[in-house]
Amino acid sequence: MKMSELILAIGDENVEFQNLDHCMDGFRMNHGKTLISFGTGQSVNLDGTTKLGIILWLDRDAVKAAVAR
Repeated sequence: MKMSELILAIGDENVEFQNLDHCMDGFRMNHGKTLISFGTGQSVNLDGTTKLGIILWLDRDAVKAAVAR
């Protein structure tokens, strides 16, 4: 299933996003990988966070162009 299909299936009202640029606490390089720590307002319980978090990487220039429209 494509991400756009998933969002369409669950509805925009059930989706929120958190920009990693705005919530990143720190990062470091480790053997060619970037390790990123960040903060979120999502609460956590024994099942995990209240809402499911998904890492989605978007082309930065494509997002800038889409937002500028």
